[in-house]
Amino acid sequence: MGQRSRWIADLDALAGDAPDLAGRVLARLVAAGIVVAERTDCVLGDVPGGYAPGPAAASVALGDPAGFPDVWPNGLEFDVGRGAYYGTMREDDRVRCSHCGAWLPFETVLDAVEEWLEGGPDGLACARCGERTGFNGWRWPVPCAFAELGLRFWNWPPLADAFVADLASYLGHRLVTGSCGT
Repeated sequence: MGQRSRWIADLDALAGDAPDLAGRVLARLVAAGIVVAERTDCVLGDVPGGYAPGPAAASVALGDPAGFPDVWPNGLEFDVGRGAYYGTMREDDRVRCSHCGAWLPFETVLDAVEEWLEGGPDGLACARCGERTGFNGWRWPVPCAFAELGLRFWNWPPLADAFVADLASYLGHRLVTGSCGT
């Protein structure tokens, strides 16, 4: 079975604020019973653990509340620091300039994204119109976000729009959601 993560990326979180914001969101989700407070081995990757679903986890997901998956990994992972969030893309996918509609192959954009992840500048200059636009300003073929704070829900059902809207209202920030994996 493949692994799927559903993600929420905070487009407005600043690097210096992201750790505090993550702590506030975690406290809110724990208080609501959506995740448990203790870190456990319930996520993939090299993070120091995640937060397992709590008794109210199904309340923020779509579908049958009794059908919440009991699989590993199934926790919530907080990504603090520069992160790129996107779904499955093909080699021939294109990224479009929001100013003139010119396109770049996704593989070309990857080098600039990798540079940004390592501390480089945010964005690309369009070869046609010359406008330099941050990565979040380009038109992507699947939901994409480049952010200092992200939440990754491993193998959770689709998240309810009301949950995402409530979280956006709580933070006062723009959020982008998506998923990746099989």
